[in-house]
Amino acid sequence: MVLKVLFWYLLLILVIQQHLSNMAKESGIAKSIGDQKEDDIQEADQLLFNYLKTGQKVSKNKARYGEQQQQSYDNERNRKPSCDKCKFNLPAEQLCHIVEGKIDNEHGISRYFSPRGDGMLPGDIAWHHVKKSGKLDYEKGRVIKEALQGFQCKDCKYYMYSHRCLILKGTLEPEMSCAFIVKNGNGIEV
Repeated sequence: MVLKVLFWYLLLILVIQQHLSNMAKESGIAKSIGDQKEDDIQEADQLLFNYLKTGQKVSKNKARYGEQQQQSYDNERNRKPSCDKCKFNLPAEQLCHIVEGKIDNEHGISRYFSPRGDGMLPGDIAWHHVKKSGKLDYEKGRVIKEALQGFQCKDCKYYMYSHRCLILKGTLEPEMSCAFIVKNGNGIEV
């Protein structure tokens, strides 16, 4: 009986890990890939500039953050905008770059939802801030020790072979990542 319960528990953990991995990848794609230019700046992008400058996020009330009702069909959910498809989403932490507090990755949505290809990439916004105010610390950069393949520091245009980053203070290993990764060949020219 104990082995049976342990088996189902381990299976559940594997399913949850796979689900989180898929959400992280979706968010990683939204925030790190695109042909955005500096002229593409949107209202939500300005809010990220403000957060980097002041450390203040927008309240859930002002952002009109809400959670959509669960859909019974995955296909229908995949078509609806939600936090996990937004470039400002930090899926593992259940946080947003610009809206304060915990968010629901799958069902949460705010008026600042910004999908892939809309406005500037968060890493390019951070780059503009860094040029004026200096590098960000690890906490603001949301550094993680191991990232998904394809979304690691070594894949980012701001990462240098000296294990330094143009955006973040300190040393970063190639397999690490942060919330501001911009894949090589994407976003604005550095």
